[in-house]
Amino acid sequence: MNKDDPANKDDVTGAAGFAKIARGLTDLFTVLADFDQLPGRGRHEKDGRVMEYSFGTRTLREAAGEQEAPEEMHVRPEAPPRRAAKRSSLEVLEPVTDMFDEPTEIVLLFELPGIERKDIRCILDGDILLLEAKTGERLYRKETLIEDKLAAGAPQLNLHNGVLEVRLSKKT
Repeated sequence: MNKDDPANKDDVTGAAGFAKIARGLTDLFTVLADFDQLPGRGRHEKDGRVMEYSFGTRTLREAAGEQEAPEEMHVRPEAPPRRAAKRSSLEVLEPVTDMFDEPTEIVLLFELPGIERKDIRCILDGDILLLEAKTGERLYRKETLIEDKLAAGAPQLNLHNGVLEVRLSKKT
């Protein structure tokens, strides 16, 4: 047997590779033995090794080709049917907005072409002003952050030629 023969080097490397594989499998089986007490999905750390795992409902008996007794069979409940969102032809737009900080009030101007006063909803919730206006197939929606220095009370609305003026009184 010649040590310089390439065929002999493959045998030595192959034996060393097989030893590494066997050692790795031994470590894997040791870790898997600890999984008896673990849930079917999670993360396991041992001896500096981290393993994230997820086990299906298949058992070792099923993998070996054995049939489970009917009373042992696991029946998965049928998933409820998914509801699809209804398609809408409604176009959602953010209106062009101007904000003015006056000494006694804050004035906001919103461009809402084609909107009537009855179709406007304007709510002040804490420091957020929500504006929604709907007409035909358009919905204008805008949330605006306002200073927290406002006096209690509802916003004053004035709609003229498609421009909504919103006045918010400041605390004095």
